[in-house]
Amino acid sequence: MKIDYLGHSGFLVETESVLLLFDYYFGDLSPLDRKPAEKPLYVFVSHAHGDHFNPKIFSLDKGTRPVRYILSFDLKGNLAVSGRADILYAEAGETYDVDGLGSVQTLLSTDAGVAYLVTTQSGTVFHAGDLNWWDWPGEDPAWLAEQKTVFQREIGKLAGKRIDAAFVVLDDRLDVNYAKGMAWFLSVCHPSYVLPMHFRKDRSVIERFKALPNALPAGTEILDTTKETSWRIEERSAMKKLLIVIDMQNDFIDGALGTPEAEAVVEAVKDKIRAYPPKDVIATMDTHGPD
Repeated sequence: MKIDYLGHSGFLVETESVLLLFDYYFGDLSPLDRKPAEKPLYVFVSHAHGDHFNPKIFSLDKGTRPVRYILSFDLKGNLAVSGRADILYAEAGETYDVDGLGSVQTLLSTDAGVAYLVTTQSGTVFHAGDLNWWDWPGEDPAWLAEQKTVFQREIGKLAGKRIDAAFVVLDDRLDVNYAKGMAWFLSVCHPSYVLPMHFRKDRSVIERFKALPNALPAGTEILDTTKETSWRIEERSAMKKLLIVIDMQNDFIDGALGTPEAEAVVEAVKDKIRAYPPKDVIATMDTHGPD
C-alpha cells in the first residue's frame, strides 16, 4: 500500500487494485495521471467544509479510468457537486458494499458529515474526517459532554477491527487538549500505522504527542506527516488459520477415560493434522502433578 499525504486532511492511497483519494483540499494530483489506467479511482469526501471538499475533484473524471465519488450526506444539493459524476451519498452509521472496491463503513462525525472505514482486498484504511474529541477550552460544558459521548461511542464501533492505516485528527488549536482524540482512538483501535492530520500552524504537535507516556500501543507506528509526505507500507496480513488439537492423548481415547466415540475420530483427526503445515498445528495435553 502506497500513501501520499497531500496536506491538511488529504491523502492518496494506492493498493494493488484501486486508488483512494480522501478529503482533497490542496496538493499536487498530477501523479494520478501516471497511475495504471486499469485502477479505478474512488474519491471520498467526509463533509462539506471547504478544507475537506474541493470541487476540483470532479475534474479528475477524464474518461481515462473509472472514477466514483463517495460523498457525505451533507453534500446533497450542494451546487458545487457535479451533476454528471457517479456519486454514492453516504449516510452515517451505514455499511456499503461498493463494486470493485469492497466495503465502506461510516461513522457519525462530531462536527459535520461522516468518517470512513474502507476495507479493500489489500487492506483497511480509516479516515476520520472531522470526527474528533473537540474539547475546546472555555466551551459550554453541556456541549463538551455531548462531544465526548458521541466521539467515544462512534470510535467504539471500531473496537477489534483490523486497520492498516488510520488518518486521525491531531489539531493544535485545541491547546492543552490537542491529544485527547488521538489518544482515545489509539486506546480503542490498534492500527498498524497512524498518520496525524488537520494540524494548523503548530507543527510540533506530532513530536509532542510522541513524547507523551504510553502514547502509542504496541504494534502501532506513527508516520510523521510534518516531515514526510510519502510512504509504502505493508498491510497487516489477515488472521492466520491454525489447527488446535486439545487433549488427544491415550487416557482420553482408549485408556482409563476413553470411549468408543473417541477412538472412532482418531483417523479423521490424523487426516486433519496432515492437511496443515506442522508449524500451524498446536496440541495441548492435560497433565496432573503428583499432588
